[in-house]
Amino acid sequence: MSSTAEQLEYKYPLLGLDVSETHIGVAVCDGPGLAAQELFTLIRLARARDLQECATRIAHYEVAGVVLGLPLNMDGSEGERVQWMRRFARELQRLITVPIYFQDERLSTVEAEALLHEQGVDHQTAAERVDATAAAIILDRFTGGRV
Repeated sequence: MSSTAEQLEYKYPLLGLDVSETHIGVAVCDGPGLAAQELFTLIRLARARDLQECATRIAHYEVAGVVLGLPLNMDGSEGERVQWMRRFARELQRLITVPIYFQDERLSTVEAEALLHEQGVDHQTAAERVDATAAAIILDRFTGGRV
């Protein structure tokens, strides 16, 4: 598992995951230079079920890799949430055969909320889409694509 796209040779398609305390946003990027597309948001229930659901979706979309948002502190340091995410990634890696990469996710949710607002998405729909939109932003940051 690696943290920066510049150090990697990765293949497409890639699945992006934005894992929060209550939801998992899911997005996909099909190729170089293409914008990531938000897919859906999963509601988190229990760790084992969440991991299995992610593994099932990864297999369903036949992706070549997974990009997980890494919740760094605003100063770039790693805190408790990063350690939680690294454990989640290790457990997920046991269930899948494709590589997992990390991407700094700082302010991705704020950016997703602003983007949905700019698009004129109503408040209820925005609340339902924000995690998937954040996953697309994280994936675009990783691939250098555009939202």
